[in-house]
Amino acid sequence: MDAMEITAIHAEGLATGHASFRAEPIGWKDFHDGHPLALVAEDRGIVVGWAALAPTSPRDTYAGVGEVSTYVGAQAVGRGLGRSLLSRLITDSEAQGWWTLVAQIFPENRASIALHRACGFDIVGTRARLGRMTHGPMTGQWRDVTMMERRSAVAGR
Repeated sequence: MDAMEITAIHAEGLATGHASFRAEPIGWKDFHDGHPLALVAEDRGIVVGWAALAPTSPRDTYAGVGEVSTYVGAQAVGRGLGRSLLSRLITDSEAQGWWTLVAQIFPENRASIALHRACGFDIVGTRARLGRMTHGPMTGQWRDVTMMERRSAVAGR
């Protein structure tokens, strides 16, 4: 099972202060139950990255709209794994009928914004001072969030 590696990679991202408002890394039950589509990248049998898709809302109106998360372990950064994972997540999500993918990214996380742009996401706006950090190096600071979106050319038509 990949649970420990997924949690450890998520913890690395959270420790930067630029990955999420979450204070604690995701546990296996929340990861498994909250993401109907998830992928991992492995190196010699060890998970070094993951990407997952969660529904944005339980309402029928938003069926097919999902929020993406992509995390790559520090030991694997710069090898193209993030792009491979996100590209595959897009392809697999379209095959399952997901028609809009969204990402919420701190503006300081330039690498994540560039990754999403490279995979066809557009910036739709910035939510100013959306939340205040409760952990890590940014504790107490109000944070903006860049909203990105990708509409499928094949699903939801």
